[in-house]
Amino acid sequence: MMGSNPPEHGTKPRSTRHHRQQNHRVVRKQPPRPIASDRHNIYITSKTDFKAQQRRCEELLNSGAREIFLHCMGFSVTRGLNLALRLVQNSDGALSYAINTSTVQLVDELHPLCDAEDVTFRQRNNSALHIKIFNRSLFDIVVPQPSQSQTQPQSQGGFRGKPKARQ
Repeated sequence: MMGSNPPEHGTKPRSTRHHRQQNHRVVRKQPPRPIASDRHNIYITSKTDFKAQQRRCEELLNSGAREIFLHCMGFSVTRGLNLALRLVQNSDGALSYAINTSTVQLVDELHPLCDAEDVTFRQRNNSALHIKIFNRSLFDIVVPQPSQSQTQPQSQGGFRGKPKARQ
């Protein structure tokens, strides 16, 4: 057994699915997005410049938006996390964040290379991250102080409304 190579322990075995002959051209469709596009929802992609995405988020937050949502999936998850952390770090403690994860179903079209077959569809899942960046002052609770005319001293009854009849 001197001539054989030792097995590699850190690798995954390849599936036979990838070794068969390609008879289709895969067209990946856009992921689902809400119908009404909202300025506060920002979709992070790996194609858009990082500084441009950061500027857009900062402009929204500086224009008075109390919260924005960063949506990223797959390869752009790390980019979305980096963007969120950079925004929070540059805000000097004025911003905070909350993260939710989900799984998004994507649809791929399989176009045949020959004209004899029809277009088929394939569904696959992809990890998604939804990051809410919000102004910390959103949770500051302001308790109004009652004015002097509204308060009654405890010696004059101490409550408002009708007294209950005793039985």
